[in-house]
Amino acid sequence: MFRKNPSPAVEDSKSRSSDDLRREYELINRERAGGGTSPGAIADQNDIARELERRGEL
Repeated sequence: MFRKNPSPAVEDSKSRSSDDLRREYELINRERAGGGTSPGAIADQNDIARELERRGEL
């Protein structure tokens, strides 16, 4: 199933610095490496990556 609405991370990400977004992205990476595969966290990470790409920061 495809999401029709962005995750809350997108709404929040536009007002956050790129450094904050990168830190959150890396935190989710560490959680996933430890076995955490929450669909919500994966969606947030994807949304953060898209926002960083939009900014030309990724």
